[in-house]
Amino acid sequence: MKYFAKPLHKVCGKQCFVVVNVVVVAANLCLGLVVNMAFLSSPSPSPLTTSLAAPDNLTTLMGSGGTVPAAYGLSDASGNFTSHAFVWAGRAWQETTGAAQVCLATHASTQHLHWIATHARRWSGPISVAVYVAGREYVIAAGMVSYLRQCVDGVEARVSFHLVHPRGHPPESTRSLPPVVTCGEAEEVNRIMVAAVGLTPQRYPRYPQNLLRNMAWRACHTPHVFNVDVDMIPVPAMYPRLSDFLASRVVCGRCAFVVPVYEVSSKVSEPPRDKMALLRLLLSGKARRFHLKVYQKNQGNSHLEHWEVERLSMFTQSQPFSVLFNISTYEEFWEPVLILPRGSPPFDERFIGYGFTRSSQVYELHVRGFHFGVLDEAFLTHLGFQTTATYTSTRFVPD
Repeated sequence: MKYFAKPLHKVCGKQCFVVVNVVVVAANLCLGLVVNMAFLSSPSPSPLTTSLAAPDNLTTLMGSGGTVPAAYGLSDASGNFTSHAFVWAGRAWQETTGAAQVCLATHASTQHLHWIATHARRWSGPISVAVYVAGREYVIAAGMVSYLRQCVDGVEARVSFHLVHPRGHPPESTRSLPPVVTCGEAEEVNRIMVAAVGLTPQRYPRYPQNLLRNMAWRACHTPHVFNVDVDMIPVPAMYPRLSDFLASRVVCGRCAFVVPVYEVSSKVSEPPRDKMALLRLLLSGKARRFHLKVYQKNQGNSHLEHWEVERLSMFTQSQPFSVLFNISTYEEFWEPVLILPRGSPPFDERFIGYGFTRSSQVYELHVRGFHFGVLDEAFLTHLGFQTTATYTSTRFVPD
């Protein structure tokens, strides 16, 4: 027993002592690496870094009941709707918006989320999406976001999704959709998901467009915001050209830039990629000004007859956009799609449903002395001609 009590270097010599210590140090190093690798590879609870298979930041609120309690989220002024920001946040949202001049803000119901695939392919900057869900429609939203993130380049990194729901129909997770195995056409995937889950019936259409627009807008955190409807598609390369244009100017707190909107026949296989292609469609009758046959005042004050001309700059598409002409007049019910500076008057959230939801904001901009300039070569396209037979005109304004 006395033998084993002797120091190690006296038992086997200095060489043995050195070898044993090296072995001990190496063992500790390996153990430390294993522990740190296990810690670093564990899933993060942050909604910014969780994997696609992980739950969003509403799941813990649902609890065992499967619905979000009414007390959670932010209420609108009417008390009829509740909002949840960044339910699915873009993985690189902070970096993307921090370096951006402009953010695209849009809104959609669950049956129209397939349009985000087209936006992500045509707009290479940050996109903020406010999604309207009621009850079980949350399952459709979750399924479509998962599909878009897996199957469409850029969505996972630079697109953030927010939810707005009627106070009486909070998000509920009563069923799950099968995982998307193949990345099929976005519209078909959306249709299948809606058919599998169904939509929540309500007493009357209460789609809060302006609340959704403001929700998407507030999440952008960029000097300018481009607020579009989800079925209005930007021209390719619009983001870099618009960014260069905005960066070259001193920020103007009362400048509104008008982006023309055109309807394109459903017989056209792909939206026009530049102004020249759009002008050809106009000449052939396969495109026309937005709402031309439904409500001419919608785009009337934009004076697009001055925009529909050829210019030499159309052949140098890498150049920044420019203002083609200014608009000094105002007409009632004018509803242009605008690029606005941060701090501009928001949309009037009392307007619910469809019809005249933009015009109240445009009127306030006019009264506040905003200057309106029409951008050349920048435009949006809406697939399909609008007619009185297909146009939804329902509007609900609370007392």
